Amino acid sequence: MGVLLSAGLYVVVRLGALPGQIAKRREHPQADAIQVAGWLGILTMGLLWPLALIWAFGHPPSRIPADSGLREEIAQLTERVRTLEARRGGGAEGSGR
Repeated sequence: MGVLLSAGLYVVVRLGALPGQIAKRREHPQADAIQVAGWLGILTMGLLWPLALIWAFGHPPSRIPADSGLREEIAQLTERVRTLEARRGGGAEGSGR
């Protein structure tokens, strides 16, 4: 009887922690909230747990690598906008809108 109780408790603890572990492994930006939702799901007899699991697998916003060249591209585009505004006579202020 004690073995069954211990095994059941182990399964409940593992299931409660599962959404949070998945979210942390996937570097989800809301991993802490997902972990709390997983435990609340266990406390509510499994009502919120599936939502926490789906949330953990949700696609987090992609992270842009620092060496992607995006900063240089933004600087180039900013310079092009300044050049076009200078040609046009100062930008939106001179458009009369």
